[in-house]
Order: sequence, then C-alpha cells, then structure tokens
Amino acid sequence: MTLRPLAACVLAVALFGLGCGYFRSGTWEDDSGNWSRAFGSRQPSDVTVLHSKYWCSAHWTYEFQYFFEVAPNTRLRDELLKGKLRQVSGEAASKARKDLVGDVPSWFAPLDVTDYELWVTEDSPDDHRMVLIDRKSGVMFLTNYLV
Repeated sequence: MTLRPLAACVLAVALFGLGCGYFRSGTWEDDSGNWSRAFGSRQPSDVTVLHSKYWCSAHWTYEFQYFFEVAPNTRLRDELLKGKLRQVSGEAASKARKDLVGDVPSWFAPLDVTDYELWVTEDSPDDHRMVLIDRKSGVMFLTNYLV
C-alpha cells in the first residue's frame, strides 16, 4: 500500500470515529459544560445550576439524556414554558413522572409528583422535554432524552 491510500484510509477511520460519537461520549455530573452540551449555548449569567447530569452515547447516532436542577428564575421559566410544552396533572403527571428513563439522579425532583407543576412536550417522537417546577420553592427540574 502506498502512502497516499494509507493516509486516505487513516483519514476515513478518523472521520468515522468522530462521527460515531466515540470522542464526545460519556457521562458528566455537576460539570460546568453540561449546559452547553444539553442546550448548545452558553449558560446565561442569571441562571444558577444546582445539579446537572449529562450523558451521551458512543453510538453512531446522536443519543443523549440530561437532568438539571436550576434555582428559581422567572425569565428562564417563562422561556421554557413558551412553545411546545403543555401542563399535565393528576394521572397524566404520575404517568409522565414514571416514564423517566435511564439512571435518574436521586436529587432530581425528589418530592411527590403533586408537589410540582409538570410540563411535557406536545406529542413529538424526538422531543421528550419535561419541566418540573417545585410549587413552594420555584426550583426547576429539566430533563430530556433522545435514544
């Protein structure tokens, strides 16, 4: 094999590896980079993340899951709730809470489901956003996944 085909082969393998997620996969807990990993933007200066967990698979498709606990913030709350979210309660809220997948951190929305306003995305197969807002404290819990 000459140098040129060998270099092309090495380049192809490297690009395939980058595309597969092997170099961007992992689990990060309470890491300052989790906001940008989850939302693709800088964490706003007025947002205080109390806890976070982000997971991304090493699969060739983009698979992720995140959990955030965020201090009360009216601006962020309003931003989160506009759009494709709808509030659920009663049995629908209990079902949504039970449908959380993956390794849910112990700090994530630890109270009874009735202690939260629970918001979920409108029916969307690729968007599983859920926002739980503590009715007393205003602390927000955010989660989403794609697998």
